[in-house]
Amino acid sequence: MIRDIWASFLTLPLWVRLWMGLILVPINLFSLKFVGRHPHATWIAVLCIMGMLANVPILLRQREFSSALALPHLIFWTPLIVGILVTPTIWLQPMSSFAKFLMVLLVVNGISLAFDTLEAAKWLRTRRGGRV
Repeated sequence: MIRDIWASFLTLPLWVRLWMGLILVPINLFSLKFVGRHPHATWIAVLCIMGMLANVPILLRQREFSSALALPHLIFWTPLIVGILVTPTIWLQPMSSFAKFLMVLLVVNGISLAFDTLEAAKWLRTRRGGRV
């Protein structure tokens, strides 16, 4: 099973593998650094991690990377982004390391959600028997 998943990962375009391995996963894991150091850091870390962790059952069931992996990102990262944007106390110290991290997180997960929206739509079309 792990070999199937790894082989599937290796079929993804190089830029997608680099995006995931060097940017998307690390920035979301980095959210753990702030837990306990800021009042909102725990819920931010939970949503960051859940957006990735919820993909594990999908990967294990399908044994490959597919458009279905976009759905957990939409479920967890959309409220993450909205929550960050509408919580003014997060931005009280705009030059803090936490605020800088949030700016990077917003950009990275915002880009990811743009791609995820397209991938989720593709997955839904295939589930309904439509064309990809």
